[in-house]
Amino acid sequence: MELKKILITGSTDGIGLETTKKLKSLGHTVIVHGRNKKKLEDISEELNVETFKSDLSDFKETELFTNDVLSKHQSIDILINNAGVYKTSSPITETGLDVRFAVNTIAPYLITKKLLPILKNGRVINLSSAAQSSVNINALLGEIKLDDFEAYAQSKLAIAMWSRYLSYNLGDNRPIFISVNPGSLLGTKMVKEGFNTAGKDINIGVNILISLALDKEHDSHSGEYYDNDNQMYASLQADGLNYEKAKDVVQAIETALKSY
Repeated sequence: MELKKILITGSTDGIGLETTKKLKSLGHTVIVHGRNKKKLEDISEELNVETFKSDLSDFKETELFTNDVLSKHQSIDILINNAGVYKTSSPITETGLDVRFAVNTIAPYLITKKLLPILKNGRVINLSSAAQSSVNINALLGEIKLDDFEAYAQSKLAIAMWSRYLSYNLGDNRPIFISVNPGSLLGTKMVKEGFNTAGKDINIGVNILISLALDKEHDSHSGEYYDNDNQMYASLQADGLNYEKAKDVVQAIETALKSY
């Protein structure tokens, strides 16, 4: 087995943490990202992994985080954009964006674009969801307020849309991009707090993330969406398959990133 270097965002809890533990047990090098200093210290001590602290709702912090990674690593094989937000007491960022779009859509785009020079022919696994809703560009830009579920569902379709767009537009020397619904209502902190349910076995999500990251069978699926509820590659919500709308989403993300 070829050992890999893997960066996982939002990996101090839930699927991210359990994926980190399993990959580490298989001998891979895992780089852990989180926003809680104490959790990062505990994980570093327990698993002997490198950690980076950053609040992904703050794009200045996000850029500093990626610059720090670039200064310490000449290559990364796999990036798993796992960090996500559903319900929160602070739904609007300091720059006026909905935090779901900021963390679930825009920050992972920024991280991915910044790390492309060291990802090259690696893989980018983006956490989407079975919850998908047509993206309102004005909402993405913070000009329209949405309720929790709608903001989440739009942000999760948007990350899959930019995954497809970059896959088609970066040429041959680019990572494989795969977006994934790791499983509906898994027993994560987000699900427990957001939906008031214990949720299903979290390893359902862990196992598919590891497969998408490592197994060669996924090499030919760049730009596609994997629905783990049905354990197969599937179509996105209709707007997610529209190239021009994906282009609009990417342009809006680039506009939002100019605000910081």
